[in-house]
Amino acid sequence: MQVPMRMEGFEHLVHKAATEIQAEIIQLIQSSRSGAGKVSVPPEWQDQTETVEVFKLQSSSQEWTVVSSKFSATMPHAKITKILRIQNQWLWEKYVQEKSRINQKNDGGVNEMELFHGTRTNTPEKIYNSEEGFDMRYSSQGMWGMANYFAVNASYSAMYAYASISQLGGSSRKKIFLAKVLTGDSYECAPDKTLRMPPQKLGGSTSSEVQLKQVHYDSVNGYTRGSQVYMTYSNNRAYPAYLISYV
Repeated sequence: MQVPMRMEGFEHLVHKAATEIQAEIIQLIQSSRSGAGKVSVPPEWQDQTETVEVFKLQSSSQEWTVVSSKFSATMPHAKITKILRIQNQWLWEKYVQEKSRINQKNDGGVNEMELFHGTRTNTPEKIYNSEEGFDMRYSSQGMWGMANYFAVNASYSAMYAYASISQLGGSSRKKIFLAKVLTGDSYECAPDKTLRMPPQKLGGSTSSEVQLKQVHYDSVNGYTRGSQVYMTYSNNRAYPAYLISYV
């Protein structure tokens, strides 16, 4: 004679286990979503609580030495008074995404450079505190058309530096950016004020990842006033990394 056995609490244990598994799955999904779109930031960046924060470099730091050396190479008589590291998470994420696209398009040829930029009468704060960063819509008609202009030599960008008058003594304090710029496959040419974008490349894309019949160079470059200059026609291809103040 077989006696039927009843496992008291079995249904309760199954329900509990299913609930725990479901909770773990939801937690994994939420964790994945919260990390979506997050990108790695430069190793020198400090912790921040706001989307945009600036940090003053110490003159004794290696970071100061690297930035100031680039500046002083063509501005030996200028005295740097302050260097700010710009940490704009919004702009950096856009920049990294653009870098990835150029990487795919060129099979790795992003050609990232550190170049100088002067803002003329536009306050630098409006650039690094914005959602767009360098915005060529506010650029004047330049030698290579309407674009964002960047220079290898600080001496070139100093001609377009933002100047503010100090209330102490009335001396002029100037500011220029040291930016990270994605020059990619750059097209060198003589000045052409009609340019609205880099010229089209013959033969289309040669990338193993991206097959397009019509593609353009990523930037334009040329030589003027003692410096090689690079022009980008997309705002996402440059990031305002440092703001240098000097007299």
